[in-house]
Amino acid sequence: MSIKTILVHADDGRACDRRVRLAAQVADMFGAALTGLAAENFDEALATAYATDGMIVEALQRRTTDDLRAAEAHFRALVGERPCTAWVSVQDFPDKALSLRARGADLIVASRFSRGDRPAFAARAADLVLEAGVPVLLTADGEETFNGEHVVIAWKDTREARRAVSDALPFLKRARHVTIVAAEAGEASFFELVRRLERHGVGAQVETIKPSHGHVAAALEDTAAKLGADLIVAGAYGHTRLGEWMLGGVTQDFLTGCSKFLLLSH
Repeated sequence: MSIKTILVHADDGRACDRRVRLAAQVADMFGAALTGLAAENFDEALATAYATDGMIVEALQRRTTDDLRAAEAHFRALVGERPCTAWVSVQDFPDKALSLRARGADLIVASRFSRGDRPAFAARAADLVLEAGVPVLLTADGEETFNGEHVVIAWKDTREARRAVSDALPFLKRARHVTIVAAEAGEASFFELVRRLERHGVGAQVETIKPSHGHVAAALEDTAAKLGADLIVAGAYGHTRLGEWMLGGVTQDFLTGCSKFLLLSH
């Protein structure tokens, strides 16, 4: 696994700055091409209510076009004249558009939905992580600068966690310190994982935690803070039910809020 193409969700909002700067930084780390993507769909309620009013529908279309142009201008201003940069804009739901364009990406950079985001212009992280088929790097909640020198692997011997480790190998190889953290002590899979990483030139330490009242995500985040790690690698757990994603508890907690950068794979 190598990272040579990065897709980043772009809009004209403040959260976009962190996403694009993170994506550009990671692109520089790995010598990767960077593509910005903006997508917006009509406000469903308005489009349905005024479907027979051509003037209203036309106004909604103009607004979408203007928003996408503003998103491109914002993206271009953030990335400047950096090489190997491309732009895509579509009239669609953002998470759907990003998932589809993931066919040409090794990594997607996105962020959690935050207060003030316009639903028609925001990507739902849960849908993106579980549908894209490529790893998704989420920005930290604060204004921290990413360095990736110490990485925490949130380990549980599952398909999703094993997939996350494979997808994270480029980050693990360049990290100075890697710590495997799990809530289950003495698991034989720890040692097999350590040996596997060693063959890739990655030295890893193992640490077990005892989450309070089952709050695994909080315990992982606290451990990462104690270790000085700024990136957590984790498998994303979820399945569909009646057309909606039902997320595992740890995944949901991470998507609700996390002070660390988060690399999720499903």
